[in-house]
Amino acid sequence: MKYIAIFSSGTGGHVYPALALSSNYIKKNYKIIWIGTKQGIESKVISNDAIELLFINAQGIRGKSFINKTIGILKIFVSIYESIVILRKYKPKLVFGFGGYVSFAGIISSFILRIPRVIHEQNAIAGTANRINYYFSSEIYETFPSSFRKYNDKIIHTGNIVRDIMNKVSTPDEIYKINELQLRILVIGGSQGSKFLNNSFPFIASHFVKNSISIKHISGKDNKLTLESKYKKYDVDVEVIEYSDNIEQLYDWCNLVICRSGSTTLSELGKIGRASILVPFPFATDNHQLLNANYLAQNSAAIIIEQNESSIENFVLTLNLLLLKNDRLYSLATNIKKIFPDHAIDNITKNSLKLIDRNNEN
Repeated sequence: MKYIAIFSSGTGGHVYPALALSSNYIKKNYKIIWIGTKQGIESKVISNDAIELLFINAQGIRGKSFINKTIGILKIFVSIYESIVILRKYKPKLVFGFGGYVSFAGIISSFILRIPRVIHEQNAIAGTANRINYYFSSEIYETFPSSFRKYNDKIIHTGNIVRDIMNKVSTPDEIYKINELQLRILVIGGSQGSKFLNNSFPFIASHFVKNSISIKHISGKDNKLTLESKYKKYDVDVEVIEYSDNIEQLYDWCNLVICRSGSTTLSELGKIGRASILVPFPFATDNHQLLNANYLAQNSAAIIIEQNESSIENFVLTLNLLLLKNDRLYSLATNIKKIFPDHAIDNITKNSLKLIDRNNEN
């Protein structure tokens, strides 16, 4: 049996791209051993019999008390030891890390055992674990160009992995019509919803006549009724959705997305080509959401509105400008498609399997 080891845990931004890539490896007759933690979402979303899920004791050390940092450092050594035991047992042909403290254990242990090892960085600035993993990895795949602020042959700009279902969404040429007089706005705050967007957007929407905008707003878990009452207070027609398993259908409907600037959402917008107004989460680690958004804005591929006391005024002004000059929507949509390379999952699969072949030759 041929194995590939995936080290990924925590949030959907790490787990979902890894899960999609695992399916590609399985099609190539590999079995996956997935190493995560009991606290991550991986145990809830992995249901493929070809993926064996294992857990190690790993935790982050940033932003914690002295005692918790000490425990975290000790767990790093424990997790590396546990990873070595797992890798010796299964003898994978490749180790793939998707960032976070779990991937650090995977990359260090595979370096010790001389197993080919690669990492993928989703954001415009590499996270702490991947900044260290860089020095021990055989190859590095990045979503944004220059995430590591380094340039050499082992870094490959692949873009991020998005689900195949996005291929069914209408293209910019199909969705954007000249002189269209309505903004079809999809508001997304992530799976948990965005408190800021939930609180502010009903009031923002009240500034526009009803036939000029149409809104679908993903509220996040347990926020639906409260958000509906806020829109009702301002007499705004809206469809409030608590959570959607069919985000591609909502993308297919809208011509403007208002959202945070996490890598997964931005990669999906790049894949389908949609205009967006980005509101970076101001407390993201390393301020990576602002850096993600800045990269797109600098390439005329998105509009940024930062979360501050001027946000509501800036939103009203920006939406009015987009209504007056709706060709800007098409421009934003086509520009974001140029940012992220297409066929990321196939390119990552091809390059990583070549690495296995080169190692076998040696």
